[in-house]
Amino acid sequence: MPKRKQDDPKLQSLASTRTQNPHPEKVRDELFKSNEFFDPRDLMQVKYEMLRRVEEDGWSISRASSTFGFSRPSFYEAKSDFEHAGLAGFIPERRGHEPHTKSQQKSVS
Repeated sequence: MPKRKQDDPKLQSLASTRTQNPHPEKVRDELFKSNEFFDPRDLMQVKYEMLRRVEEDGWSISRASSTFGFSRPSFYEAKSDFEHAGLAGFIPERRGHEPHTKSQQKSVS
């Protein structure tokens, strides 16, 4: 009997770190089809390989974006995130309540 999705330890890890690709079925790059090291469920790996295809392999942004299941604006966002924070930039921000900073607090006078 095949493992159920929730029993897959890698998928559980990706979900817990918010790095699970919500649309792995959209990844059409040959590496992700021919080599088990490449996992289309791993959002960080997918984004990194998308950027690498452009920078190292000379792909157009349009080709890379569509092959990896992203829009062109998403490509530019991933590129900016990577340039500013490296791989950690690919981890999506938590949604919901943001902590207050001093600049957000109202001054009482």
